[in-house]
Amino acid sequence: MEGVAVDQIGRFGPHQASEAAIRLARDGVIVFERLFDPAVVLSIADHVRRRVPGAYDPDAPRPEDYLSVGTKRMNGLVPIDRSMAPAIDMLLNPALDILFSAALGRDWVYESFGVISSFPGATTQGYHADDAHLFPGSAFAGSLPAYALTISIPLIEVNGINGGTEFLLGTHLSSTGEGANDTPVTSPLLPGDCMIWDYMVRHRGQANNSDKARPMLYLTACRSFWSDSKNFRPDARKLVIERDLVWSLPAASRKRLKRFKPLPGLGTGLRSISRVIGWYAPGLHQGLLKLLRRPGSLR
Repeated sequence: MEGVAVDQIGRFGPHQASEAAIRLARDGVIVFERLFDPAVVLSIADHVRRRVPGAYDPDAPRPEDYLSVGTKRMNGLVPIDRSMAPAIDMLLNPALDILFSAALGRDWVYESFGVISSFPGATTQGYHADDAHLFPGSAFAGSLPAYALTISIPLIEVNGINGGTEFLLGTHLSSTGEGANDTPVTSPLLPGDCMIWDYMVRHRGQANNSDKARPMLYLTACRSFWSDSKNFRPDARKLVIERDLVWSLPAASRKRLKRFKPLPGLGTGLRSISRVIGWYAPGLHQGLLKLLRRPGSLR
């Protein structure tokens, strides 16, 4: 593309996480090459296509917490059930742990898991940051380290035809949103690659001039004190995982997913109903609890 420099974003192998963290702090974005097994990523893509057909077809049912993010673009949340269990291994990749610990501190956690797609005819977005500085307008703006990172994992090849993401490097360190170089840069991606950027760096999605959707898994990792209130509804279930997939993990891994919400089931539904009754009919709620606790009752 005219005027856009390609391959100026730092690209690193899986064993270069420490070097990648330094570059991420400087530029605001990096790429891990072949971080994941491409066959596993393509298998997950098949599951996403079946579970969230709206990520591939704009006329198909939309995912949960659907959000329009520009002309012919959408993102939405994707539940991780047993069919997508390999996604858990991807989230807990050792290279990501090293990078996130360096960028976000040792207590970092995952905040969300979903998919973002641009469909044929999607136009170029305007420049934006995923969220603002923690203290905009103050002397601290532009001088504090990252509080959240966006992670994109392409489910198909991303190139100059179907449109990747381009960045203004260094703008996460500017209180005005301006960088030392105002020339946008981008990088092609293949299944197995992973692009990670600071929530404060300015970027935009390029136009999709192909005849197919361009879906990518879209994750957020963040510091333990922070939660995304800009890009999701207040009641959004941003990280939905089948309960057993989380509780089967070692404690050190499980803490990264501690914000997860279980896939809705009968037990979840009954607990939700119980909470509603408890709020709006506390007397009835107490009576039902006493009934269930009686000897010989079902409980």
